[in-house]
Amino acid sequence: MKKAIIITKLFFILSFCFNNISARPVSYVGGWTVMSYNDYYRNTLLTHYSPTRKTSYGYTIQYWQNTEYWINAFNINYLAKRINKKHSQANFYLKGGLGLLNTDYEEYNNKNELVSYGEFSFDWETRKYFTSYAANFMKSESVDSTFMQKARLGFAPYTAGYGALHTWLMYELHSMPENDDALISNFVLRFFKSTNLLELGIDQNKNTTVNFIKRF
Repeated sequence: MKKAIIITKLFFILSFCFNNISARPVSYVGGWTVMSYNDYYRNTLLTHYSPTRKTSYGYTIQYWQNTEYWINAFNINYLAKRINKKHSQANFYLKGGLGLLNTDYEEYNNKNELVSYGEFSFDWETRKYFTSYAANFMKSESVDSTFMQKARLGFAPYTAGYGALHTWLMYELHSMPENDDALISNFVLRFFKSTNLLELGIDQNKNTTVNFIKRF
């Protein structure tokens, strides 16, 4: 199973082509977005469609590595508030989902059960600075119940023009209270150009992060 996950990661990285995008869950009207998030805890692949400028609907496939379970879920994302200023933008999002959790873990006797999740997220950025915060929970009938928080601070070492390659240096704090390492620091390098975004990171325990986003 782990070998298949590694191969999938490599495929996504090798097929990714740098072509301005931000890691936001609602695209332009009629736009499709494919996202992949991969770190020490989980591997996530999701796609969503935005019928309006405020909402998007999508489907998520997720694998949790330590507890060895899969999640397949439908989700909805809502842009609750956007604040546009001359040199900055802030966004507030509400997200939710419902689906099935499947595990082959002997402790759970090969269970299939309902799982739900919700999230609040916020981001603010200028052409030089970036900050974001997200808090989310996940709850299944008996296998898992998780609360997570993630905060980021970012800085652009140069200001790129329209259509150029943009680069961000980011510091991330990830909190999951039920883990032995309840608070994890992560250093992330973000690149984006046109409709593509790639993030490469490494945390305090030398675990890697590989994320990418593609809009259509």
